[in-house]
Amino acid sequence: MTTIADIYAAINPLPAMLTAKGKVKPEVSLVIEANAGFAITMNWDKRHAKYNYERDYKTFIGSSFDEALGKAMSFIKKLPSADQAKLHEFMGALGKLIDAGNADGISVDFMNPLLDTMKRLSENVITYKPAA
Repeated sequence: MTTIADIYAAINPLPAMLTAKGKVKPEVSLVIEANAGFAITMNWDKRHAKYNYERDYKTFIGSSFDEALGKAMSFIKKLPSADQAKLHEFMGALGKLIDAGNADGISVDFMNPLLDTMKRLSENVITYKPAA
């Protein structure tokens, strides 16, 4: 039988694991619902959020605690590194800026350096090899 101490020991490392992946102020909770199962919910501040309600949420449901925990751990392990996540976020923001410039008819003289930067960033992501 799993005890409360076992559950705490299993979920207490999850916020630190999320922080290591670049998540800001992560929180992890467990809900046990009668006749329904177990749900582990993780949430964190969106990077560069202006308001404290700007958070991302992820919930993992299982018929047992171990099943829900396994899903949560798998999710965390598959997250990109903190550096990769920051680069992807920047590329997304730059892509939106380029789209907005195109839609607004911004001069090619202003757009070309942005397009060149986006191309170099994309090539770096494709050829990225993390240190062993």
